[in-house]
Amino acid sequence: MSQRATYPHGSPSLPAVRGLEPIPDADLQADGSLSRPVPRRRPSQQENGQPIAPRTLVGQRRASEKGLAGQNSASKGTEAAGRTTPSLSHPWRLTAILGRRRRWQRYLLFLFGLIAVYLLIRPRQSKTATPGDSRPSGQSRRKTRPLHVRTSSPSRAPVPASVVLQSRSEHEVKDGLLEVDMTSKVHPLYQLIRDAREDWDEKVARQSTTLKGAVAEYKKRNQGRSPPKGFDKWWAYVVENNVPLPDEYDQVNRDLRPFRALSPRQLQKRIETTSRLPDTYTIRVKSGSIRTSVTFNNDVEIQGARMRVDGQVELLRSIAKDIPDFTAVYTVHDTAAGSISWEHRAELEDHVQDGEYLDDGEELDITHRGWAFACPSHSKIRRYDSGLYDTPPPSHSFISDHRAAMDLCAHPDQIPQHGLLAGKNPHHLDLTPLFCLSKTNLHSDILGVPTEQWSGDVPYIPWEDKNKEKLLWRGSNTGSLFSTQTPWRESHRVRLVQLATETEGGKTMLPLPKKANGRGSLPTLGDGVWEMEKSVGNDKYLDIHFTGSAIQCDVEDRTCAELGRMFDFIDRMTHDDALHYKYVLDVDGNAWSARFQRLLASGSLIFKTTITPEWWTDRIQPWVHYVPIKLDYSDLHDAFAFFQGGLDGQHGEPLLAKQIASEGKEWVDTYWREEDMTAYVFRLYLEWARLLAPSKQGADFVYDESMEISRA
Repeated sequence: MSQRATYPHGSPSLPAVRGLEPIPDADLQADGSLSRPVPRRRPSQQENGQPIAPRTLVGQRRASEKGLAGQNSASKGTEAAGRTTPSLSHPWRLTAILGRRRRWQRYLLFLFGLIAVYLLIRPRQSKTATPGDSRPSGQSRRKTRPLHVRTSSPSRAPVPASVVLQSRSEHEVKDGLLEVDMTSKVHPLYQLIRDAREDWDEKVARQSTTLKGAVAEYKKRNQGRSPPKGFDKWWAYVVENNVPLPDEYDQVNRDLRPFRALSPRQLQKRIETTSRLPDTYTIRVKSGSIRTSVTFNNDVEIQGARMRVDGQVELLRSIAKDIPDFTAVYTVHDTAAGSISWEHRAELEDHVQDGEYLDDGEELDITHRGWAFACPSHSKIRRYDSGLYDTPPPSHSFISDHRAAMDLCAHPDQIPQHGLLAGKNPHHLDLTPLFCLSKTNLHSDILGVPTEQWSGDVPYIPWEDKNKEKLLWRGSNTGSLFSTQTPWRESHRVRLVQLATETEGGKTMLPLPKKANGRGSLPTLGDGVWEMEKSVGNDKYLDIHFTGSAIQCDVEDRTCAELGRMFDFIDRMTHDDALHYKYVLDVDGNAWSARFQRLLASGSLIFKTTITPEWWTDRIQPWVHYVPIKLDYSDLHDAFAFFQGGLDGQHGEPLLAKQIASEGKEWVDTYWREEDMTAYVFRLYLEWARLLAPSKQGADFVYDESMEISRA
């Protein structure tokens, strides 16, 4: 946040500008204020009998310089004649003294000119102002709460000025991936960091600050639909608890859109059927009271099952009284279960668009055809599934938009690389009202908010005190069921540990950042690539191992024994020991990774790979708060070397590493509190309750000015 400069001894003296009246010292008070208004130049003023033409900043500077030069000459002549030098309180003598600083002034004006050129030529996406954010009449009746969210960081570690002032992007971004142009001189990570900072600052700055504005933004994002009943109670919670980004709840609409094609009676019927599925728990809110029921056997251990039920109830406890009655059924497992074909989804959305409910007797084609049929007919996965997808990946690419990079319809090569989907088929093929804690874009389940491993008190070590500069990962071999019947060798955790322990061959690396971008003598990125021996690079850069012993494996078919021979399972590392690492990798397990919040809070720079968008995905910015890594890990070594430097630790960007780590910690402390999780489920359940309302009458929110609470 910018701060107004203050001066202990009044306002600083400034050189007089030709054409403006000087301010006599007698008009300056002790505190630097003026005892009378400063006269402004009027169009009718004249100088030497001629009208004074308006001047630009440059024109004023040139005129001032000419005046100063003449005054210096006159001053010298006066002193030579033996006259007494006038007091420095005279404004023209003060200007003569300051004339010696003309070089400093030119440098300052040159800097201002660069900034002005940047603002004029930098291409930016057009942003539509949020309607309704202006304060209506009756402002005195409103409650106001301060919002302590930083909109930008003036002290951020800089990217090269040559990158900031670029009028175009050097590297093309497609389907969420930046494809490196090896003929460019600009390191791609500079471009990613620059663009991410701009996107994040714009997102934070454009958020609604009034209930009226939030309603208008909601309608804009939801095809004119009004918010649900209770929206004002949700807004009051958001303001009272300083919940940032009040407009970023698009995930809720994505999840619930197909369910809008079902009538309340149809939806209630499906909920009752779903509540009888094995390994589920049901949450019912009626008149503000919460009741739960489960279908899993309490005598049979399902790790963390009861904790998940309790966690969801705790999120609801303070807000249940403000939500209309509803019933929600959750799966107790890590993974989602439902998937519908794209054709079925399109049919449901057509009904939503037409404002009609699906006919109970309508025949639906829910024939199983695999993951590809959850995607549009023109998508890459359809060609991939048919053996027609043969586009080779670029030699070097990095994630730009993490949500887009997780889109498996556009990136079908990730399906066999992740144990969540590899070798598996969709379960429920009809639209099933089932809530889950983790899903991909191929699933039709409704995304909730997991609470396990969340902590509001995570130990922290300052960046300067972290003394280990390798990329750390420790974990068990989850992520797949290990047997002769599953393709576990291609699962994400197995491939990671194999990559980190490779000792043969080499890897072609991009130039280090401080050898590119005009700082060295490299004409292009392609001219600066270098070969890294895997045995040397992995030993220098990575500290990645499985811990404990092999789990989730079949003993009888000897898969457990094979895992034991393939990998060195080492002792687990304590959280305190892990805090000393500057760089930490976060990887999916059987589904999402529950570590991410705790890792960000530790103050280390977090590298993250995942295919599961979460409730916070629209509320965080890769390359500002963390480093996104592709599922195939082809970008891992280059991304790490960008920050840490070469094998000798030179030519990297450690200040940018520290900056992203710092902003990641600040983000998790501000955007991932218990209040932020509660605000998400509050909004989610309000929408869900509206779908279950027996009548549309009164199910929508109607704005009234008396409800207004604005954010300062």
